[in-house]
Amino acid sequence: MRTEVAIAIGLIAYAVLMLLFSAFLARRVSKTTDYLMGGRNFPFWILIGSVTAANIGTGVIVGASGLAYKHGWAGAAYPIGLGLGTAVVGIAFAAMRRHRFMTLSEEVASYYGNSRVVVEFSNLTLFFAQLCWLTVQIMGGAALLAAVTHLPPHLCIVAAAVITAGIAIPGGLKSVVYTDFLQTAILLSGFAVLTYSALHHSGGWVGLRQSVPHAYFSLLGVASYGKWKVAGLIVALMASAIADPGRRLSMYSARSERGAKLAMILAGVIVIVFSAVVGITGMYAFHLNQHLANPDESLIWLVMNALPSWLAAFVVVSVVSGIISCANWNAIAAGTFFVRHIYPLATGRYAKRPLLAVRVALICSFVISTLVALHAGTIVGFVVKFLPITLSGLAVIIMVGRFWKRSTWQGALAALIATPVASLAVMFASGRASFLNNAVVPTLVGAVVQIVVSLLTPPTTPSFEQVADILHREREVVEEGTTANR
Repeated sequence: MRTEVAIAIGLIAYAVLMLLFSAFLARRVSKTTDYLMGGRNFPFWILIGSVTAANIGTGVIVGASGLAYKHGWAGAAYPIGLGLGTAVVGIAFAAMRRHRFMTLSEEVASYYGNSRVVVEFSNLTLFFAQLCWLTVQIMGGAALLAAVTHLPPHLCIVAAAVITAGIAIPGGLKSVVYTDFLQTAILLSGFAVLTYSALHHSGGWVGLRQSVPHAYFSLLGVASYGKWKVAGLIVALMASAIADPGRRLSMYSARSERGAKLAMILAGVIVIVFSAVVGITGMYAFHLNQHLANPDESLIWLVMNALPSWLAAFVVVSVVSGIISCANWNAIAAGTFFVRHIYPLATGRYAKRPLLAVRVALICSFVISTLVALHAGTIVGFVVKFLPITLSGLAVIIMVGRFWKRSTWQGALAALIATPVASLAVMFASGRASFLNNAVVPTLVGAVVQIVVSLLTPPTTPSFEQVADILHREREVVEEGTTANR
């Protein structure tokens, strides 16, 4: 059987299975809180699979494997950063489950006395960030489909968006979490088989090591990529995990605080272990072909040129499942932010029918992301490069606010300004000291600025508990579907 035919059969079977399962779960959703939060009743084991899948998207599958092709074990730094960040979220923030928050912005509001300037900045930034990442995931899935099926790119973009929307929209978070659990099983199984095949055909660990440059096998590839670049990559990805509303949404929807913590830690460990798979896959592609013009094409080249048809189909389905899982989380987080924050910000009141409003918002989100993907060109590269500038600032104020009660909203605002400024300065620091040209510096600058300004300004009022109680009363309007002014 030709590879293209096997892949087509695998993708069709996968799409039908996921869409049918999502439609089945949609029949079990009747209230807004079921749709947005899964009834806050997910067991930890189902969240482990869902959070794991949400970590392994376009960036890890395409970007990290390409980095491994070019710099060996440096590619593993990408998932290691995400895995560490996910575990840190579980350890440091699982306690937020007891406050029954719906969005990360509610948590930020509680740290800073419900300051409107900080809260609305968080609302808008996180909402548009999810739309941008949804676009990236759709384009990543479409690029893979185009490469393995040879269909027109625009058709692949629409197909990727329609399948993702068909999984996420009918049942909301329940669809996302339970289908992601299945997709994680597919993803890990596919890459386990690929890793075994790579090691077997390259002569095992020793054979693979001998077939790539010596620097590739240095600790995290620092001899090839540079120690400060590796450190900066890990810090930047940890920050993106800490400021990710999808991870918070999974914790807030857990059955218990303990379950939320356990799910995040174990998912983080699984992603860190998966980093070895990324490194091996990228280096195996280099072993077979050292002349790829674009390292990001290494996994696709490997699938189409070096694997038997059945394994190629299995791996492609695994990759697509990982990308769609990430897209699902971006979509549902955007919908939650819309109905909880963006709609009342624009209209001055909450939606009378929040369940309908969030479904319409999700449809619009997919339409917008698909249109952007169809005309993106280099825009996605711009998004991937510059979006972390804003998210790193949010990560700083979240960490400082969580562990330093003296932090003020003025300090948070100063950090939100200082961190992207420092990030831009770092971007243009090429040719200067290598330490200055990485993501560690903006994070440190933001933290220092926030601490200094907080010490110079009066303590924040009201308290965390008072704000959390106010937000709980507001949130009941959305969760119960009643009407009230904001």
